[in-house]
Amino acid sequence: MNRCYSCEGVVIKRKNIGEADKLLTVFTREYGKKVVIAKGVRRLFSRRAPHLELFSHVRLLLNRGKTFDYVAEVVNIQPFLTLRTRLERISFGYIVLELTERLTAENQEAPLIFERLINYISVLDDHETQRSEAALALAAFKVFILEELGFIHRLDTATKEWIDGQIEEILNAPLKSPLLLTTIQSGL
Repeated sequence: MNRCYSCEGVVIKRKNIGEADKLLTVFTREYGKKVVIAKGVRRLFSRRAPHLELFSHVRLLLNRGKTFDYVAEVVNIQPFLTLRTRLERISFGYIVLELTERLTAENQEAPLIFERLINYISVLDDHETQRSEAALALAAFKVFILEELGFIHRLDTATKEWIDGQIEEILNAPLKSPLLLTTIQSGL
C-alpha cells in the first residue's frame, strides 16, 4: 500500500493540538471529509501555515498514519483573500463550513458537494456579491446538501425556517455559526 497520496480540498475546520500542531478537517474532492494532522504549522516560520487557513482551496500531499494522516506538503490553489476582508462574508462562509463539517461523514466521496462548496466560497470571494445574493446562495446550498445527502427529497418550495428546522433535527442541535451573522447584522 502506498504511504503517500495527493488530494484537492478545502480547509473547513482547525483545532490546535500539542505545542505546534493542528488537527485539520479538510473536505476533499477525492475522499470527502478527512481529518489530518499538520505537524509544526503553529511555529513562527512554518511554510505551510498560511496555506492551511479556513476556506483555503489547496492541493495536499498526505502521508498515511496509524490514527490520522499527516500533511507532508501543501500547495495553494485559491486562497479566497477577498472573502477574508469582510466579516459578514466570513460569517456566511462559516455557516457553509459548519454545515459541510457536521452533515457529511468521513471518507465518503462527495464530488458534487465539493464542487458546490467551492462555488459558494467563490461567490463570497467575488467583489460584486451583495448580501442578498450571498443569502440566496446560502439557502440554495442548504437545500442542495440536504438533498444530496438524502435527508430530504427534491423540493419546489421550502421556507428558510423549514430548512433550518430540518438541519437542527438532523444534527440534534442548532448550528453555532449563524449566531455570528446575527451579531454582525445587529451591529455588534
